[in-house]
Amino acid sequence: MEPVNLMSLNSSEFKSFLDSFDHVFSDCDGVVWTKVPLPGVGEFFDRMKQLGKSVHFVSNNSLRPRKNYEDLFAAAKISDGYENLTVPSTAIVEYLKSINFNKAVYCVTCPETMNVLQSHGIACKYGPEVGVKQYTDYLEFLIDDEEVGAVVFDSDFNVNLAKLYKAITYLERPDVIYISGATDRYVPLKPGQLSLGTGVFTEIVSLETKRVPILLGKPGAAFGQFAMKRAGVTDPSRVLFIGDMIEQDVGLGKASGFKTLLVLTNNTKEDMMEHPNLKPDFYADSLGSLVPQLNKIQ
Repeated sequence: MEPVNLMSLNSSEFKSFLDSFDHVFSDCDGVVWTKVPLPGVGEFFDRMKQLGKSVHFVSNNSLRPRKNYEDLFAAAKISDGYENLTVPSTAIVEYLKSINFNKAVYCVTCPETMNVLQSHGIACKYGPEVGVKQYTDYLEFLIDDEEVGAVVFDSDFNVNLAKLYKAITYLERPDVIYISGATDRYVPLKPGQLSLGTGVFTEIVSLETKRVPILLGKPGAAFGQFAMKRAGVTDPSRVLFIGDMIEQDVGLGKASGFKTLLVLTNNTKEDMMEHPNLKPDFYADSLGSLVPQLNKIQ
């Protein structure tokens, strides 16, 4: 079934679209804001709430501290945005707590993810932040550490070869848990262009260790289930997931059983149609572009 352009629907068809879901889960970067809020996003979510929809946010971005998220939601005129936000770091903490994890985590993560883990009493090891001059000196990073019981990848933009050596060494032990938060191969560093992300390094480690991580970030189904649990949602078919990335956002929606809406802030219609097995159910230029149709609904 081909994606439906919401901009082309008449009032009756648009009303049927709205009646097909009860909960809105939305990505943030590229959907709600770039560096500043995108036009009309606050009004879009206000109208969704007025129409009886619950509104939640699901992002792969554990990099932002709470204050930065709160400031961006406030600038977008979205109330309770942070309180209704799920990111990989929170999912990772809850997973480790659920299995009574009591060893150390080796973090190939952004500082904020490690801060969240440590704030919940989880011991973390990390680094080194630089490499060595002689390649033979990398031998020191091939030594196992029995205190490490899990390896976590999540948006480490300072990743290096030494860290990969350590991660691979620890994961040679089958009992070491392998977790990945954000898996983004590409990230929207500037409008209209996707740049290489940190997910490629997780892929390298997975290939070398022949292990598949527990995906607690988009597009992992476990992450979608965690977001539903936090939101108190039980029926995935009544969720509309909004995103701007095909692999991450549409992928999460399809893996979780959500309806999917792709906004074309970082993809063109042609990009969307080039994915024969991963197409959204609906698409629109932006959330703001849908506000006029929402305002017609009584």
